[in-house]
Amino acid sequence: MERRFLFLLSSARKGGNAQILAQAAAQPIPADRQVWIDLCDPPLPPFADLRPGFAFPDGPVAQVMQAMRAATDIVMVAPVYWYALPAPAKLLLDHWSGWIDAPETGFTDWARSKRVWLITARGDPDPTVADLPEAMLRRSAEWLGMVWGGALHGIGDAPGDVRQDTAAMAAADRFLIGNNI
Repeated sequence: MERRFLFLLSSARKGGNAQILAQAAAQPIPADRQVWIDLCDPPLPPFADLRPGFAFPDGPVAQVMQAMRAATDIVMVAPVYWYALPAPAKLLLDHWSGWIDAPETGFTDWARSKRVWLITARGDPDPTVADLPEAMLRRSAEWLGMVWGGALHGIGDAPGDVRQDTAAMAAADRFLIGNNI
């Protein structure tokens, strides 16, 4: 099966360090196998827990769900804000709860075949800073039966700083593709 990558941007800064690192990781992937969606533009609506009822996703949430369904690989691109995923990324995970409760989405069935990745950037060089956001996404994916692909963490605070993180930039080259795409 031909792999198709969905990159979900969740930074308040356009072209930020996490996005720069993700673009480096996407370089070996043919452009026609990449879809990029900015979860901030247009912003996702607030999540409403309607249990025991449910609502089928619409608007930007439906667009993201359709793109996720079409992808083989879902890449969350997220700066680390206050030791966590940024609000748009967390909001998407909240919407996943609604998809689970809306059986006509088939989410729990089609999600199992997806591989989930995380690409972050942070200002703090302490390697443990990204532990919590990575655990949040990894555990959520594993609970849904998705495959955890891994995480790539870069260090960069001011715009473009991540380019100076030579280890992260070098690792980006083969991070998503391993030995094949």
